[in-house]
Amino acid sequence: MIIEKEIVSKTLRDYIFITGIFDIDSKYLKKRVEEGVKISNINYTTNVYGKHTAWKFFNEDEKFLSVLLQIIDHLERLDVRSPSFKLGEAWGLVENFGNYTRKHNHNSQYLSGVLYLNDHDQKLFFPEINQEVTPKTGRFALFSSFLNHYTKRNLKHKDKYAISFNLSYNIVW
Repeated sequence: MIIEKEIVSKTLRDYIFITGIFDIDSKYLKKRVEEGVKISNINYTTNVYGKHTAWKFFNEDEKFLSVLLQIIDHLERLDVRSPSFKLGEAWGLVENFGNYTRKHNHNSQYLSGVLYLNDHDQKLFFPEINQEVTPKTGRFALFSSFLNHYTKRNLKHKDKYAISFNLSYNIVW
């Protein structure tokens, strides 16, 4: 084998990072997460070292979708990438005392997000862009899926509830 050129480097890359707050029915959504984690077979087996619903548990939940559609409406006004977005997965999670989320990304998607269902001190960190998000009921974060993110261990005896999701895009010719 003859290698003619090999470059291992970094390059600047455009990304999206949006946060905001919705008025949500957190009692209903938390109850749905609890229902989902009770029947889940992936608790403590993903990057979320905590309780985890099935990957598409919230894909047809109208209360969650009403939030997501408002986010998509905002994206379409920004004219980012494509006017057509598709929900890949939407899953619920609960992080109890000692639980955390390992550093990871969602490279196979276009955008990822999280919707928090309660106030909590366990922040979500984005080391590459020096951003963090503190969970608050109804707060969401939407970000380019290639961005690494993680949480530190939950050191409170208070559960953190959230719904995470991935969006891909349909190319419109």
